Amino acid sequence: MRVRPDRTEPKPLLSTRALVIIVTAAGAAALCALAPGAAIPIGVGVGVVTLLIQIVKD
Repeated sequence: MRVRPDRTEPKPLLSTRALVIIVTAAGAAALCALAPGAAIPIGVGVGVVTLLIQIVKD
């Protein structure tokens, strides 16, 4: 006889952390489009923040 697995709540499509990263990236892209001269410092800042998020995650 086959036993059915317990039904659990479905997982969300995106985690909160992924949503924050996506929103931050979209904001940075919009800011870079408005101020092209600041694109490199913004890119470096986003890279640093992404690395810190990965470090904190581990």
